[in-house]
Amino acid sequence: MKKFLLLLSLVGVTVYFIGPYIPYWGLMILVAIISFLTGASPSISFFGSGFSFGLVWLVLSIWISVDTQSELPKSISELMGLSNDNLLWFITGLVGFIIGSFSGLTGGMLNRIFQKKDSGAYRT
Repeated sequence: MKKFLLLLSLVGVTVYFIGPYIPYWGLMILVAIISFLTGASPSISFFGSGFSFGLVWLVLSIWISVDTQSELPKSISELMGLSNDNLLWFITGLVGFIIGSFSGLTGGMLNRIFQKKDSGAYRT
């Protein structure tokens, strides 16, 4: 549980503060590195990174849309065939969850590859 909360907070802070300055694939690399360094299992890395990344993108998309009162979300939702332009917020959060979860899973699996395994007493 501690690694999950640590990963949740580190990824959230990274995506919130560094996200505006680098592209999403750069964030994916950073999340994979954070997941690798925390030493969390692949499942904890998957869900912790995914929830954090998706939640930050969801909150930021709502905040930017409400703050600017732009017509762009409405236009994009019409192009996508959505009946309500607020559904675009949840699609953004879902994309953030997918991006974050698979980059966290990558870091967790890399951590598992580099862990030393007990080979037993009789193995050479």
